[in-house]
Amino acid sequence: MNSTAPIKFPPIEGLSFDDARTILRTANRGNGIGIEEVIRIMDCDAHRADKVLRAMATADYLNPSIEPGQVFWWERTLLGNRLALEKKRKRFGRAKVDMTIAELVERAKLINSDPTRLQRITLRLFGSALEDRVDYGDVDVAIKYHQRQLPEKIHNQIVADLEGRQSDHERQTILGRLSGTEIQDTREIRALLTKGLPHVALMSDDPMTLGTPFRWLVNHDLVADTPAEVSADIIRPNVPSQLEQEISTPFPAETLVKARQRELTPTSKVSTKGLSIGVEDAAKLEETLWTPKTSRKGILEPNDLRDDAHVKFAEFQHLCSVWKEPIGGVEMLQQALEWCEEHKVWVRDLFPRVSILRSDRAHVIRLGLVGELIYFKIGANAIQGSLLPINRTRVSQIDLAGAYAVARALAKMYREANCSKMQPFSAELFIPWVTRDCLPDFPKMVKAGEFQKDAFKGLVDVRLFEPR
Repeated sequence: MNSTAPIKFPPIEGLSFDDARTILRTANRGNGIGIEEVIRIMDCDAHRADKVLRAMATADYLNPSIEPGQVFWWERTLLGNRLALEKKRKRFGRAKVDMTIAELVERAKLINSDPTRLQRITLRLFGSALEDRVDYGDVDVAIKYHQRQLPEKIHNQIVADLEGRQSDHERQTILGRLSGTEIQDTREIRALLTKGLPHVALMSDDPMTLGTPFRWLVNHDLVADTPAEVSADIIRPNVPSQLEQEISTPFPAETLVKARQRELTPTSKVSTKGLSIGVEDAAKLEETLWTPKTSRKGILEPNDLRDDAHVKFAEFQHLCSVWKEPIGGVEMLQQALEWCEEHKVWVRDLFPRVSILRSDRAHVIRLGLVGELIYFKIGANAIQGSLLPINRTRVSQIDLAGAYAVARALAKMYREANCSKMQPFSAELFIPWVTRDCLPDFPKMVKAGEFQKDAFKGLVDVRLFEPR
C-alpha cells in the first residue's frame, strides 16, 4: 500500500501516504485531529477511524493530547508536520538534483553580487539530496539572509527603490512601514531563486539546530562583500535531530469511549423543533458520540451528553449503506429512493426530478419541486444542506439515513458530470426515464455540441447561461 511512499517516512499499517497526508492537513484546534476528519476523508465509521489514528500514532505521526477537563484528540508530531507539508509531486533522478543545485548556486552568486540588494544570502543543502538514491521528491535547502553594511546614502537609495515596488496595501500596514523593504527584498530574492525550479524547497530552519547533516552550497564574506569558499564535505552536527529528541507519548489502550446519552431506536420519531442537522453534521455527531473526556486524574471517561438533543441521532448515516457502494450516481440515487420507499422515509414522496444549477455563486443540486424538495450545495470537498423534512414536524434516524443516502447520490451525480468545470448552466433530469448508471461528463458534451435537451434519455431540459 505504501510502495510509492517517500523513503524518509516510515510506513503506516493499513493506510496509504496520500490518505495520511490528507488527514494530517486537517489539523485544527492547535494542530488537533479527531475521528471526524478521518470519517469524512475515508467514508468510514468511528471504529475504523480510531484504528487509523492509532496506526498513525504507532508510526510516530501523532501524539495523544490528554488534558484534564478537555475532550481527547490527537496532535501532529514533528514527523507528522513534515509529512503534512510534503508536496505530492512526480519524483526525479540524481541528474535533475545535480542540475537544480548547480542552477541554484549560480542564481545565489548573482544575487550576492547585485549592488541593488539590501541582503546577502547563504545556502546549505540538507535532506535526501545529500544521499545517493534511486529517486528524490525535492531538494531541501536552508537559506539565511544577512543585512549588508552600507553607507547611508546607498542604503537609502536601495530602500527607496524597494518601496516603489511594494504594493499600496503593504505600504499602509504597520509591518509594511516598519520592515516592508526588507520583506520586499526577501520576496524578490526567493522568487529569483525558485523560478523554474519547482523541486527546490527553501527552509529558514538552521540544520545545525535541527541536528541534521548538511553541506555548504553558498557562503559569503559580509565584511568584504565577496563570496567565501565552501567545502564539499558533509557536516554532521554533534547533537541528536529534533525527531530523535521528540518524546513519543504513550497512548491509552482505549481511545474510543461511547458517551452517556439518551438513545433512540432507529424508527423513534422526535420533534424537529430546535433541531438542525445537515449532511455535513454526520461525521461531527459520530465524533461527539465516541470522543471521551479527560478526568482530573488524566483518565479517559465517557462524556456526559444526555442534554444534547442532536447526539442521539449519531451514526444515523450507517443505517443505509447505499452511499458506500461502488456504483454510479444515478444508480445510487435510484437505490436510495427504493430504500426510502421500503422504509417509508419522507423523501419517497418527492417528485423524481433532479435539478442542477451551476452559477457564479452556486453549485446546487436538488430532488423534487419547489415547496417539497431536498437540496444541497456542492463544494470541492464538502456537501452542505439540511436533512430534515420540509413541512413535517417529526423525524427519526431512519429518515435522516434515507435523506443522507440521497444527498450522497446527488453529490456523486454532480461530480461525475464534472459540473464544477462547466460554464453557468441549469439542467433537469426526470429520474424514471434515465437509463444510465452515471451521468456523462458535461463539459465534454458541451465541447462536442451535444449538451442539449434529450441528449440522453431522461435529460428533459438544458440551459446555458453567459458568464458575467
